[in-house]
Amino acid sequence: MKPKRPIRVPRRLWLAAVLVVLGVLLAAQNSTVVFPFMNSYAVVNQRTITVKVGVAPCSWTRVTNVAETSTEVRVKVETLPCPQLGPGTAELVVRELTVPLTADLATRVVGDANGQTVSLR
Repeated sequence: MKPKRPIRVPRRLWLAAVLVVLGVLLAAQNSTVVFPFMNSYAVVNQRTITVKVGVAPCSWTRVTNVAETSTEVRVKVETLPCPQLGPGTAELVVRELTVPLTADLATRVVGDANGQTVSLR
């Protein structure tokens, strides 16, 4: 009787399986992109502000949208936390993100994407 040949799985299928598993693990830990709480903002100059947000230490955080009207500036910040293999400390890191504006800030109110006013520090 001849020995049985092992079943060969193409490399592309293995790669696809690994990517799916990694995607599921990432989605299980971080079911959605997190919209961090904006603590405050500071005026760098009339066309640039910085917003202060608390995020996970190992995360990718960026400004994703800036909507400007004549009365307000709405800033949307999103963060994608990295998956942690073990328990964490649950401490947040404060990051300052630069937000360029198309017009002078003047007396406009700064708020988050939900319309909540962010305080000037």
